[in-house]
Amino acid sequence: MESVNTPTGDDALKTAKRLIKETIPNRKKIITASILCMVGVSVFTAALAYTTKLIVNDVFVAKDAGAAIEVAIIVIFVSFSKSLFHYGNAVLQTVLNRSISSFYQKEAFQKTLRREISFFNGKHASDHMAQIRLYGMAAGQAVTAVCSRFLTEVLTLVALFVVMFLQDALMTLYSIVIIPIIFGLVSFLSRKIRKVAKEETDLSGHYFAAGSEALAGVRTVKSYNLERKSIEKFNSSVDALEDRIFGISKVTAATHPIMEFLGGLVLGVFVIYAAWQTITYGKTPGEFTAFITAFLLAYQPASKISKLWVELQKSLTQSFFMFRLIDTKPQSVSYGNKSLQSGNGSVTFSDVSFGYENDEVSIDKVSFNLQPGDKVAIVGKSGAGKSTLVDLILGFYSPTDGMIEIGTMDISSISPMDLKNHIAFISQDVFLFDDTIEENIKDGFAGASQEEIIAAVKSAQVDGFAEDFPLGLQTRVGANGSNLSGGQKQRVAIARGLLKKASIYIFDEATSALDVENEREIMTALLKTLKNETVIFVTHRPALFEYVDKVLMLEKGRIVGFDRPSKIYKTSTEFRELFGVLQ
Repeated sequence: MESVNTPTGDDALKTAKRLIKETIPNRKKIITASILCMVGVSVFTAALAYTTKLIVNDVFVAKDAGAAIEVAIIVIFVSFSKSLFHYGNAVLQTVLNRSISSFYQKEAFQKTLRREISFFNGKHASDHMAQIRLYGMAAGQAVTAVCSRFLTEVLTLVALFVVMFLQDALMTLYSIVIIPIIFGLVSFLSRKIRKVAKEETDLSGHYFAAGSEALAGVRTVKSYNLERKSIEKFNSSVDALEDRIFGISKVTAATHPIMEFLGGLVLGVFVIYAAWQTITYGKTPGEFTAFITAFLLAYQPASKISKLWVELQKSLTQSFFMFRLIDTKPQSVSYGNKSLQSGNGSVTFSDVSFGYENDEVSIDKVSFNLQPGDKVAIVGKSGAGKSTLVDLILGFYSPTDGMIEIGTMDISSISPMDLKNHIAFISQDVFLFDDTIEENIKDGFAGASQEEIIAAVKSAQVDGFAEDFPLGLQTRVGANGSNLSGGQKQRVAIARGLLKKASIYIFDEATSALDVENEREIMTALLKTLKNETVIFVTHRPALFEYVDKVLMLEKGRIVGFDRPSKIYKTSTEFRELFGVLQ
């Protein structure tokens, strides 16, 4: 979660207004049905309190057996009607809650996925997903609380106060005296809950991250005997989240005992008052029984209102941060609206420099030119700037200084969609959807014909292992390719890239999981398939040098060599130190 101050009461109010404005107009049918059920619940709850007057006066005081049957039928009808409306209201609350939660979860995920690359640096994917899940749930709970749960309790409370007022106006007014005390209590607790709720999203993200990273890397965890470390890290995250939840629980739970005490105080005074009125002025027991019943029934919605209000602050706090996420525009990366000519795969860097925020320069005055059909290896030590250079070509960042040209066009003038279609990126960290092998390959070009798919499959040697599966290309790869080996995943990724038919291909250690024989076969097929395309290999493997025309050597963000492999070996000390003697 982005670092911002704890939202104020005014922020919470603005957030509530925005939530209602964005969600209610599109859900009028649910809201209308819910209001009908709310009115039904409140009316029949008040009616149930009023029936106690009939029970005491018409049945017990009057000793009328006939009236007992009539009153019993009324009580049964009122109870059934209240239960029916209560059931309908509960179902509609769930529908409303999930509808709003899913809407904002989709919105938050979409906005997150469209953020700039730097937004994801240093933050686990589980943190983002925990945040998205929690934000959506908070928005649904907030709207449901305001428009359904809160309103139901308020209507019920008003209806019961009407019953109380009809029985004894003086005691009803006395009961209302405690309302300012309740408001003061709720206001105090609301401020506390906004503070503690601020940290819950981050802690939830750490909880998911600690668990998922251990399970995702279970082979490494077990081979290095890291079970204890992983368990301790997870336990620490759970304990931190538990402490925060406990802090929230202490605040929200405080409303119940205080309301109990205030209710008991009013009831005690009323018993004395009712005895005096009955003895002195001859009022009927039924009137006071109805009043006490209405008061006791009113205690429950009053208690729920105070607790709901405190819980609402937590939901509004998280919804406030959700809107911060949704409203934040991606950091500016200069894009234009011009189209690239198909097949123009030249890449030109002219005095290009770039540095990350609060970081030293990663690329420093880099200049080079690649022509269509060039095959180039980019090499250098870790941190030399290889990945940054690739990110600049992909348009993930805009250079601080200098100019990058794709074809004859400044990269900043090219439309994002055109740039993405023009470049195929195949990474060593292969990502695959939990779908079939064929569907993952088709992500390169959804409109590809079966012949084109088969050609890509053969060039990437995917058929070499797919034939071993009973379902062939229709075999599901599992979550992120978990059913495939590392080398098999890389071959699927290469086939996906080939199907894209781009003008520029970037292979970032894309054959690192392949054995020598498979790598040789695939590289031979690649060069045959990509004769006229510009191909860039980011690599630490000298075996790839036999397939490239030139090697671009980076050292601390600067080019220290750019020539044929045999020549750069002779002229660059850094190259010889990195790769030793070439065979």
